Amino acid sequence: MIYFCRADLKRGYSLLKRGYRLEKRLITNLGGISFLDCVEECLRTTRCLSVNYFQPAHFCEVNFEMKESLPHLYLENVGWYYSERDDWDKALLGPCSNPNCQINEKCVPKPFGDFTCEISDCGIPMNEGISFENVQDDDAIGIQRKIHITCLEGYERQGSEVFICQPNGVWKSDLKCKKICTFDLWLAKNVSVAMRLCYRSSYLLMIVM
Repeated sequence: MIYFCRADLKRGYSLLKRGYRLEKRLITNLGGISFLDCVEECLRTTRCLSVNYFQPAHFCEVNFEMKESLPHLYLENVGWYYSERDDWDKALLGPCSNPNCQINEKCVPKPFGDFTCEISDCGIPMNEGISFENVQDDDAIGIQRKIHITCLEGYERQGSEVFICQPNGVWKSDLKCKKICTFDLWLAKNVSVAMRLCYRSSYLLMIVM
């Protein structure tokens, strides 16, 4: 689709980080596209905050986080470029320059200067006690993608660590993280924690709903 564009690209290119990549915080990834197409994909995706672009393979990664939030995942990586959403002029998007899409949607341009909003992802899992420690390099929160989520230390894991993003934007998962009580085993009998009941179980006190 072709539309008239007066976007200023100088600032975006001047702030481009060469040789760096933000790992393991993908919404989605796309192959065989140009760098500017990668930036446009981010700008059209409401949740996107940054992109990684691998120049040798023309490979784009759309991220839901920025390097400031996760400096331990912002690593040197030859061939990669890192760029942030706010560095680019939204005029690049034409009809999608000022959409009203929801946080889990992306703007898709249509003929005659119109646009539509489509579901882009299932959101960032926020269940109690979950951890992103086991997220794998190709995991993503986009439609029909999967991500590996585990439980924080101090929680018992029940169910699968694999979250699958369904076409309707809802996660398919049976993972439950149950808090392990840390009270003195010799003093505690039945203890209430956040409206749940703790009971003795071998060497630990477990919480039951």
